[in-house]
Formats: sequence, structure tokens, C-alpha cells
Amino acid sequence: MKKLVSLLFVILILGCSNDDDKATEEPVSCTEEFVYGLSAQVHDAATGGIIPNGVTVVAQDGDYTETLDFVFDTHIGAGERPGTYTLTASKEGYETKMAGPITVSMDEDMCHVITQSVTIALEAN
Repeated sequence: MKKLVSLLFVILILGCSNDDDKATEEPVSCTEEFVYGLSAQVHDAATGGIIPNGVTVVAQDGDYTETLDFVFDTHIGAGERPGTYTLTASKEGYETKMAGPITVSMDEDMCHVITQSVTIALEAN
């Protein structure tokens, strides 16, 4: 009986040991930085210049829809949100243009999204 109890104890100890390679890896430490998944610049197709005012860029991923914010000549959005997006850029006096699909994925540490930059050229009506 002692041998059986000893054998069970050894099996229990061995079963509880962890030889998983991930146990020796350093834990991931994510930064508090907020990363936008989409960055879009909208240009005039004829001049190549950035259209500075009045452009609306909408991102859609399935049922999710977001109007991108305009900051320093760039439309940004999809903050920390992976997905596959279609962008629609519109402005009065221009033809509406769609771009996509644009896939936003997470970085290797799964901390932040990887920003995808897009240029959209609008043609005047």
C-alpha cells in the first residue's frame, strides 16, 4: 500500500510540474498609447493636393460604422479596433469614392492595432 501511495504521490508531483515554454517567457507589458487602426488622406485627383476641408470619411466593418476624425490633414479612426474596413470618402462637388477592403490587425504582442494608411483621390464633378 505504501508503494501505491508513493507512486501516486510521484505521479501527482510530475503532473503538476509545468514544462510549458511560455512559462519562461517574459510577460507582455503593453503601453498606454492609443493607436488608430486607420489613417486616410484625401487628395484632389486633378491637382494631387490634400483636400483640407469638408471631406467626410466613413469606415465600415460589418455592422460597425465610424466617421473618421480629421486631424492635421489626415482622417483617423478605428482606434484599437481590428477588422476589415471599407472607407467611403465624400465631399460636395466631388464624386464619392470607396477604398478597401483594408485589414487592420493586432501587433505581435496583441497590445495595439497596426495602423493602415490609405490615400484616396476624389475627382471633381
